[in-house]
Amino acid sequence: MFRGNKIYLVRKDGTKRRILGLIPGLFVKFKGHNSTLTLHEPLPKFYKSMIKLGDNCNVSIGSSKYSIKKLVILADEEESVCEIGKDFSCNSCEIALRPESGLKVKIGDDCMFARGIYIRTSDAHSVLDNSAQIINYGKDIKIGNHVWLGNNVTVLKGADIADNSIVGLGAVVSKSCLENNAVYAGVPAKLVKTRINWDRKSPN
Repeated sequence: MFRGNKIYLVRKDGTKRRILGLIPGLFVKFKGHNSTLTLHEPLPKFYKSMIKLGDNCNVSIGSSKYSIKKLVILADEEESVCEIGKDFSCNSCEIALRPESGLKVKIGDDCMFARGIYIRTSDAHSVLDNSAQIINYGKDIKIGNHVWLGNNVTVLKGADIADNSIVGLGAVVSKSCLENNAVYAGVPAKLVKTRINWDRKSPN
């Protein structure tokens, strides 16, 4: 029997209550003990989304006026942490905090993720040097405020994406992109344009 797991809803006035029923469009599976999922009002509209939590894990998702579609958060290794800010939206995204424990993904406010987004904090398998020492331990990932990830973007361990950024279609972010108001593109992602910003509205 799994014990100590909780789902909380934070109301607009900051008070918190426990959720005991189902959340439309979101499947939550606790695979361990003492983990917490925290959601904020107003709840986003979830579609075909899933969150898995292991032992002593924490996932939080901010309030949003947008839809969250096909979001998968695999926080099922011990002490995994995933924090998503307010007004987040996505069309399909997998966030994998596995198989190493104690790793964190932090996503800021007003981020827009397109389809096929993949975020992973670990390589999943070991790379060894000549003395058989592991050289590819997992690392935390940070995505700033107001970041737009285009279709099929992959964000790898240790990445840090600055505020007000755009990451172009098919890019692989394998290191930090620290300049604000910039476009990054390519494999690996590189700075291609500066002094920009973006808006959710269509150009039409």
